[in-house]
Amino acid sequence: MIKVSESEVKYAVNEYLETIKAMGKLWFCRLNAGDFIEERGGSRRRIKGAGKGTADFIVIQGGEVQMFHAIQKSIHAIHPISFVTFIECKSSIGKESPEQKEFEELVTKLNCRYAIVRSVDDVIGVLNRE
Repeated sequence: MIKVSESEVKYAVNEYLETIKAMGKLWFCRLNAGDFIEERGGSRRRIKGAGKGTADFIVIQGGEVQMFHAIQKSIHAIHPISFVTFIECKSSIGKESPEQKEFEELVTKLNCRYAIVRSVDDVIGVLNRE
């Protein structure tokens, strides 16, 4: 097995998502957990990031769903929907922290998709499922 670091996976996933975003097929944002200190012009300020355990990326994709009318036994209407997917990047041997497991449970209860990925191929598979 080839060992890949988490930072290498994040970089590759970000590059892939940037390409697909440029094609107009999705929107995504890199989510940074924790607090950060920014130094500018001799002053410092604290920037609050996402909460502990938050996934590395959020991806929003458009789609549509066909509603089936049971009595008429035909397609009643097509409705636009959105797919929200949270992506957690891991190294080839990385595991979820307890906070990440809590975050996964929360977002899946809210009908969002959640995936742990270790490669761009994993991301492609996650984003192509419906």
